Amino acid sequence: ATGSSFINWGWVLTPQPNSIPTDGSTINVWVDSVNIGHPTYNIYRPDIATLFPDYNNSNGAVGYFYLDTTVYADGVHTIHWTATDSGGNTDGIGSRYFSIQNTGAENKQKARLQTINYNINRIAELPIDDSASIRIKRGFRENIEPIRISPDDKGISRIELKELERLEIKLANEEADITGYIVVGSKLLPLPIGSTIDATSAKFCWIPSPGFLGEYRFVFVEKDKNGNLKRKYVTINIVPKY
Repeated sequence: ATGSSFINWGWVLTPQPNSIPTDGSTINVWVDSVNIGHPTYNIYRPDIATLFPDYNNSNGAVGYFYLDTTVYADGVHTIHWTATDSGGNTDGIGSRYFSIQNTGAENKQKARLQTINYNINRIAELPIDDSASIRIKRGFRENIEPIRISPDDKGISRIELKELERLEIKLANEEADITGYIVVGSKLLPLPIGSTIDATSAKFCWIPSPGFLGEYRFVFVEKDKNGNLKRKYVTINIVPKY
C-alpha cells in the first residue's frame, strides 16, 4: 500500500430484523488497533445482492475507505472493520495484515510513537511502578467507562482478554513519555504488529490477531516531565473467544 489515498473495500450485512445505517456511521475502520473513521457505505454489488436477497442492506452492502498511508511507518500493519447494527450488536467483519512502502515520503507517525529504545539490563535498573493503577477498556465500544487495574504483590498488572478482542490501556497521564516491549525470557522484543503505543496520550492499543492465545508479558517505561524513569509490568492473558 502506498500514497495518501489508498482505497480499502469491505462489505457489511446483518440478519433481519436488524439493519446497518446507510451512511456508514456505525462502521469503523481500525488501523493498528486505532479507530480512524467511517467508510463510505451503501454501494450496490450484484453478487452480494443475489446471494443475500432477504437482508435489509443487500442492495447496498459495500463500502470503501480512503487510507492515507503516508502517516504510518513503512512496514507491516493491520486493518480491521467493525460494524454495529440497529439492534446494538457489534462485531468484527474482517481483518488483514498489509504492508506500507512510501520510500522518500515524509512520515508523520514517528512524531507520536516511541522513539527511545532500551535494553533489558538498563530496564532492570529502573524502579518498578507497583503502586499506580492502569485504566483499561475492552472491546470496540468507545463510550464505556474504563476499568482500573492495580498491580499485584509482584508489581504486575494482569489483564484477561478474549481472543480478537480490542484492548486499550491508559498507562500514565499525558505528561509522560511511554516506551513498550514484549518480554520473552531475558529479551526485549518489539510490540506486536498491529498494536500502537501513542507517546502523546500514553495509551497502548492492541487488537490481537488470530493465533494470539495465552500469556504475553509487557514492560512499559515511563519518563515523566522531570526526566524520571520507572518501569511498569503488564501481563495479558488471551483466552478463547468461545
